[in-house]
Amino acid sequence: MDQNDYMENPQEEYPDSSVLEPEYESSSEEELTDTSTVDPEVKYAAGGDTESAILENGDTSPVVNEANIIPTSTKKEASMEDILDASTRVKNFIDLHKRLPNFVTVAGEQVLISDFLYISVKGLLGISSGQNGNIAYESYGLPANSSGTSNLRGTMLKKDYLDLASRIGNFMDANGVAPNFGRSTRGNIKFESAVYLFARILDFQNINKQLPNYAYMAPLNQVRTTPLADTVPVTPGNNNTNPGNNTPDDNNTNPGNDTSNPGNNTPDENNTNPGNSTPGENTEPPVEDNPLKVTVGQILDAANRVKAFVEKNKALPNFVTIGNMQINMSQFLYLLSAGLVQINTGSNGDIAFGDFKAPTASSGNQLSNSLNRNSYMDLAGRIKDFMENNLQAPNFGNTNNGRIKFESMVYMFSKIMSFHSNQGRLPTFVTLADTNAVATTYNQNQSAGGGDKPDYSAYAIYLANSQNCQVTNSAIVNLANSLTSGLSSTWDQAEAIFNWVRDRVSYSFYYNTRYGALGTLNSRTGNCVDQSHLVVALTRAAGIPTRYAHGDCTFSSGSRYGHVWAEILINGNWVRADPSSSRNRLGVINNWNTGTASIKGYYASLPF
Repeated sequence: MDQNDYMENPQEEYPDSSVLEPEYESSSEEELTDTSTVDPEVKYAAGGDTESAILENGDTSPVVNEANIIPTSTKKEASMEDILDASTRVKNFIDLHKRLPNFVTVAGEQVLISDFLYISVKGLLGISSGQNGNIAYESYGLPANSSGTSNLRGTMLKKDYLDLASRIGNFMDANGVAPNFGRSTRGNIKFESAVYLFARILDFQNINKQLPNYAYMAPLNQVRTTPLADTVPVTPGNNNTNPGNNTPDDNNTNPGNDTSNPGNNTPDENNTNPGNSTPGENTEPPVEDNPLKVTVGQILDAANRVKAFVEKNKALPNFVTIGNMQINMSQFLYLLSAGLVQINTGSNGDIAFGDFKAPTASSGNQLSNSLNRNSYMDLAGRIKDFMENNLQAPNFGNTNNGRIKFESMVYMFSKIMSFHSNQGRLPTFVTLADTNAVATTYNQNQSAGGGDKPDYSAYAIYLANSQNCQVTNSAIVNLANSLTSGLSSTWDQAEAIFNWVRDRVSYSFYYNTRYGALGTLNSRTGNCVDQSHLVVALTRAAGIPTRYAHGDCTFSSGSRYGHVWAEILINGNWVRADPSSSRNRLGVINNWNTGTASIKGYYASLPF
């Protein structure tokens, strides 16, 4: 950053979902977590097989593996503050190591991770009901055979994760042991993933002072199933002389309670800034209680502009601006669908939305005739449901007239909403023939001649090496190749690089360039200038022209400061890439107002 630069505290952000094929055409293996194909009952297995499971309203005396039950000892207590603090440390540990710690320190006591699961669900229920008293707990055995669905998808609503917490707590009260798994409408949630789920929910409460409305399931898949210690070692360190880590071990399996290092209590060789409150290994957060919101009126206005753009250019824009947000076309399709459903039902509340992956193989038929209101409303409802469940836009939608590709659906729904904007009502039908002219741009299998990799000869200065942008350095080149391997579209390659820098390089406050791209890669920390150096170097190393932007920006705090970010050339458009806040995404800025920014300059090589 320059001397007026500023970075606010990063907030939770939506994670990306993995690629799914649309459900309209066929049912794939990846659709096993669809709510229509999974038993909505939730059960827990205590003995390692489904015969010992209990159903929500079934037998309450399952077979229990006695070897896993730790003998009852004197009850201990943990305050809500203790539980929230421990939850943040457990979340940070799992974010970094992709596994559970053996122990966690709670109120000066080292407890097993199964004990932590118990106090976390009980604490969560207490917070939900407004009860702030201490949580009493004993020692609880680890599960005998943790197992679960390997590809969890979608979201879990607040009422569902509270119900899950309640039944876990009741099961552990009755059996003295943690469950192997919990079955939900999203699939079986293994023990390790349940610990991570509730740690992240309580971490959100700790930061935002409120529980999230829902939690994403996909991030739970990253937690490995590893052997855990089943007893807490007795050591002389429990006399508060070392409250942060009373049992040091060579596996760093205790996240500890060391207030001198709140951001990352388990440093490793990949994180040289363990004391930062935003750890370098800040992976996809699972929860978001304050999603982005827009009004139906804003969607109608945006639909008018998208319709006009498509009719002039015969292609979708990369983004449409709503308020101070740049909305990509996948997000806009969701807003169009949800907005139509809301208009059709007479509702007028704001529409909340998150991040959605773009389709990977958009395709459709040459269309004619029209869709009547019932047909296009049915399609809108199916798109909305599909995107909420899979966090990705579909490649196409099936209708009685044939397949409508992604691009044509965006245009068709924009036409419908534009009609409503001008006429005050929904049309009785919408014609389809003119949707055929919209270019197919969301297909990773199309040739480069389709516009995905244009001739960059005119942009040579934005691919060049410089003193602080070491494009040809082997470490930069190797990382760029690793991050973009298997990705064919420019957008996906740029997004992979951007997400890596945003999630792996922590923010540090200082002025101007200190490390450059290579130094920032090695130190895993940097201000907005050095973070931009790394984004620019990696994308240029991947063969994508990228430039620097410098301006005065009004941040979410209301203050105005100097700031630097990268801009990446994608399909002929410069797309903002600001990794300085975890709330930002490729092309979407949430920590400063893009509408009021004053641009000082664009650079191939940054002069400061």
